[in-house]
Amino acid sequence: MERRNTLDQDEVQKLEPGRNTGNHNDSNTDLQVTYTQEAAAFFHLRQTHHFDEFEYPSDQYCKQDLFPKWHLPLKIASIASLLIFIYTFLRDVVHPFVTTNENTFYKIPILVINKVLPVVSITLLALVYLPGILAAGFQLHYGTKYKRFPQWLNGWMLSRKQLGLLSFFFASMHACYSLCYPMRRSYRYKLLNWAYQQVKQKKENAWIEHDVWRMEIYVSLGILGLALLAILAVTSIPSVSHSLTWREFHCIQSKMGYLALLLCTIHALVFAWNKWVDVNQFVWYTPPTFMIAIVLPIIVLLCKSVLLLPCLRKKIQKIRCGWDANTEMNKTQMTSRL
Repeated sequence: MERRNTLDQDEVQKLEPGRNTGNHNDSNTDLQVTYTQEAAAFFHLRQTHHFDEFEYPSDQYCKQDLFPKWHLPLKIASIASLLIFIYTFLRDVVHPFVTTNENTFYKIPILVINKVLPVVSITLLALVYLPGILAAGFQLHYGTKYKRFPQWLNGWMLSRKQLGLLSFFFASMHACYSLCYPMRRSYRYKLLNWAYQQVKQKKENAWIEHDVWRMEIYVSLGILGLALLAILAVTSIPSVSHSLTWREFHCIQSKMGYLALLLCTIHALVFAWNKWVDVNQFVWYTPPTFMIAIVLPIIVLLCKSVLLLPCLRKKIQKIRCGWDANTEMNKTQMTSRL
């Protein structure tokens, strides 16, 4: 019996390769003990019921929740996608049909969807870094890192990984949809119409310098932003993140993440170019989607720039290193009384 228990413990330890239990703090030790107990229970259940990884008891199947950490991020992404789709549908499809009786319903599968994807992607990416800014403001306000965050902020911060992965997914879909533009039959018909109009107007060269630069710059920025998002997504994989030190992981997820958000914001701004002052872009007195897309990212970037000021940055670093403003005030009062 003792030999069997020893074997069970060995099997449980194999479930956690590469862990060094000697250098963990109290919180990590508690998590490890909990995880080890769960692994031991699972291994005992597996030995008792004789099932493999493709089988699972029906009673255990019903008790487990399906993707619990993804519930909130998926709800946010779904609601944002639905609202932006309705907004774009009303502007690009319903408005031409109502005002000029023009049938543009063919835009729904590609053009409308491809306007929804980047807006949702950059919004989710901004939502990844907004709770960190709120947490820094919370710590600055109370002058300590030992006060618990509100429940909503704590849950939001725990969902940042899922929000980032969804942002990368929507950005990848946006890139794929954009590459499909020249393959559309409607695009070919419009290209023929443009060529006919150029011949009719007797234009030998339709080159527009600023439009060429706009296209080159914003496509390049989009590629760079997607590449950085890919790096962030890869480093969020547990096997990759465990191979990095805390400083390396923080550098990639924080600094490169803000750089990706900055590039994606500039990508949207360059795409807009001179459309900000074009009255025709404001259909039914509503702003175009690219204006809505960059509001939250710009707010996040501005707030981060404020937190990078030396006076605030040094104070945040002191707080996160253990400095407590309340303790210092109490010491000062006691010293003054003495």
